[in-house]
Amino acid sequence: MKKSKRMVRRSILQCLYAHLQDAYGLESTAEQFVQDQMSDREIDALLAFKSDARIDELRSALNRLEAGGYGTCLACKSPVDQNLLDVDPARRLCGSCEVLYSHIMTRGTGISLSSRL
Repeated sequence: MKKSKRMVRRSILQCLYAHLQDAYGLESTAEQFVQDQMSDREIDALLAFKSDARIDELRSALNRLEAGGYGTCLACKSPVDQNLLDVDPARRLCGSCEVLYSHIMTRGTGISLSSRL
């Protein structure tokens, strides 16, 4: 079952909150952060001087959600399985492309997904 945009946003924000709490000792409560009590502008201000790979992944997921591309594989454009998105809401690749990408990264086959990402 496909989740509503609001539910997906909350899922992404929950992951972002957990990461910020672990990495930076965030002062706001999870309820304020996740339950739409903070505007996008307030979230952007909070993140302004915080950057790492996970924050970038989650911000990118929020951007894809707003642009209408969330849940679509960036490589092959097929839908990403909802179970995979439930595990990692920032996921960019479907299962097949993830396997191919992992194979390329570990074995150096010379096949490139980067032009498709």
